[in-house]
Amino acid sequence: MKKTRIALFILSVFFLASCQKEIDWGLGGNAVADKLLVKISSKTGSDSTLISYTYNASKQLIGENTSGVSGTASVDNDLKIYRNSSGIIQKTVQVASALTANGIDSIVTRFNYNTTLLRYTSSVFAVTVMGTNVKDSAVYIYDAAGKISFDEHYLKVSILPPTLALKNQYTYSADGLNVTVVQQSAATTIGGPISPQASQTYTYDSKKNPLVVKKEAIILFRTGLFNAQNPLKTVVTNTSDPTADFTMDYVYRYNSAGKPDSSYGTRTPGGAVTAAKYFYQ
Repeated sequence: MKKTRIALFILSVFFLASCQKEIDWGLGGNAVADKLLVKISSKTGSDSTLISYTYNASKQLIGENTSGVSGTASVDNDLKIYRNSSGIIQKTVQVASALTANGIDSIVTRFNYNTTLLRYTSSVFAVTVMGTNVKDSAVYIYDAAGKISFDEHYLKVSILPPTLALKNQYTYSADGLNVTVVQQSAATTIGGPISPQASQTYTYDSKKNPLVVKKEAIILFRTGLFNAQNPLKTVVTNTSDPTADFTMDYVYRYNSAGKPDSSYGTRTPGGAVTAAKYFYQ
């Protein structure tokens, strides 16, 4: 039972990371084309979130800090991205209130990059959960166009052999500029078979996404940052619990650079509205 709880906790971290960005759009500021997105402020009812972005001298993303509350729970999360002199991501360090609450100081993920193929090939992190050592090794699988079509996560718990615990599948638009579908399959017990758990389907506007990191968005679990345009609709399907299905519809106001200045996202069912503002400098 303990190992099952460990597996579910680790998988919940994956799902939180992979889904969070898709639900929180709206972008802002009175920006010109060369300015960078530095902040997104959003509010849903009494819940509020502030996401701040930092960049290196080459204007590459090196940090994302999230602060705020959802209900009575903190959503604080700090992600630092470490790159080499060529801009390739070497590692990330994540510190989050949800991790701290479970006795984890941070998650350090290291990435492997093939300089010949110009591709990230794998990543790995290790943590101790409830006194048990857990290691996640991810493999990135590319399609003929050079985009990541799958990532597979192999979980190793204590002395048990690694087993496939999570698989994400990505479908792209015909022009390759946007992710249109993300499907997750996972094992609910350590060593058990994976089965469909959730999916997200997206449609887009014709305007500019203010922050695009392409294939790095996939390996960072920030899928929304791959896209060239902004989502108008997100349909979230929870295969294991259809009562958790929902849809988000977005309306944007754009600035003079053709990037979002602000947005309203409406959730169905329920009718909750998320108002967001984007800031550039």
